[in-house]
Amino acid sequence: MTEPPSGLAARGRSFWAHATDVYELSRSELELLTEACRLMDECESLRKAIAEDGTTVAGSTGQPRVHPAVGELRQHRLALGRLLSQLALPDEDDESLPTPLQARGRAAASKRWAGHRKGA
Repeated sequence: MTEPPSGLAARGRSFWAHATDVYELSRSELELLTEACRLMDECESLRKAIAEDGTTVAGSTGQPRVHPAVGELRQHRLALGRLLSQLALPDEDDESLPTPLQARGRAAASKRWAGHRKGA
């Protein structure tokens, strides 16, 4: 196992340990893994803030407004998904998980072929 970067919290360290135990990663893949682990830790921190404060907070005039961490968490999750897609770690069947573009292509092909079979 490659030593994890300093500053990772529990979730990031856990994912790092699993990924580096199971897969042999290149230097660039380790860089992507580092950023993915940091994002995972940041997601945990944002989730804790929302759990503690609730999904709404008081605005400048006391009006309820969405907690700023809600939007940040959404953005972090999107970024994490992109990083994990770029990392392209295989699943348990040793097949790479599809990128969002591949998944959309497969869904479109399935629809196209399903319509073709109905008409046959």
